[in-house]
Amino acid sequence: MERNKVNQPGLIGTLAMLSLTLMGLGANAVTPALSTLAAHFEGKDVSFIQTIATFSMVAGSLVAGAIMGKRLRAKTLAVWGSLLSLVFGVLPVFLDHFAAILLVRLVFGFAIGLIAPLGNAMIMLNFEGSRQAKLIGLGTFAMNIGGIVFQMISGVLADFSWRLSFLSHSFFAVALVMAFFLPKEELPEKNGVSKSSAGNEKMNWKTVGLIGLLILVFQTVNLSVMMSASTIFEVRNAGGAAVAAMALTAFSAAGMAAGLVFGKVFDKWRRFVFPLAFAAVAIGAFVVFSGSGALVMGAGYALIGVGFNWLFAAFTGWVGIATPPSTIGTGTSVILAMMNLGGFFSSFWMMLLGYSLTGILLADVILCIVLAIVLMIVNPFGE
Repeated sequence: MERNKVNQPGLIGTLAMLSLTLMGLGANAVTPALSTLAAHFEGKDVSFIQTIATFSMVAGSLVAGAIMGKRLRAKTLAVWGSLLSLVFGVLPVFLDHFAAILLVRLVFGFAIGLIAPLGNAMIMLNFEGSRQAKLIGLGTFAMNIGGIVFQMISGVLADFSWRLSFLSHSFFAVALVMAFFLPKEELPEKNGVSKSSAGNEKMNWKTVGLIGLLILVFQTVNLSVMMSASTIFEVRNAGGAAVAAMALTAFSAAGMAAGLVFGKVFDKWRRFVFPLAFAAVAIGAFVVFSGSGALVMGAGYALIGVGFNWLFAAFTGWVGIATPPSTIGTGTSVILAMMNLGGFFSSFWMMLLGYSLTGILLADVILCIVLAIVLMIVNPFGE
């Protein structure tokens, strides 16, 4: 019997799950404003304003996976996580000290981490088969709608003031409101499921760990390309923060389209989902590397958006088939934690490459070509 027939989440409940995925790119909202922040905090590595949030998201995601459905309901986590994300996301507007902003961003990242795994985990627990794949795809669609809102608001406001760019995080109010409409699942002690019976299902740590490692390496290399957008546009005289935000919006808009068709692509070409996704990122990074105009580079970021979102959905689906149902929440949290750890490592990766735009872009191309070949040979969705 399908899980959706057991829990029967209605339309509002399903939309509430998708609203959580809508917040997925919230930590990247300040990306278009990094050059503006660098001009204000002269001599400081402002990339840490973004990556320290992705670092603390690791802890938040792991905590969420450990307590979701065990100690606290997903609904409770969603309410508190959304509230904290809203408050600490906007708080830097009122600060003008670099260390204080980093501390606030640390708490902000932890708060996002609490809600980041919930949407997809609840989808996988409540739905199966083609409907699950479709909703995971819709989740990436929603995530990119959120990315567009976050980045456009941040990029436009950054041209007025670096402070105002943080107001983009007020969008978390949507998740806070919708969290109250999530299905209210019962905890094990109250629905007759004993802790011992739940404990009979063991996490497939070997496979989940492999998925997490792949995501960590990919995100470390690929996020550096995203964080370099404003610098690339400035160096090539292609525009300021607002234009860079438009290019990053192309990433999100293309990701939206990719999310909408993911279910159909997965059903028809599941064997080739990973190679196609990595190939799209590789081609996109090469287009950005070789381009000079805003439109061409924007097209490159759009291709990266297609590949990234197919990869995110495919990795999530891989967790769903690799580990038992009762461990899906933990598995989803682990891979999200590894993805965000990769985001934190991306700052050090950029340092290692000497902030060379050539090195940053070509490394992404080479890595994705290698991973496309590897996952063509060894593919979890192979027939």
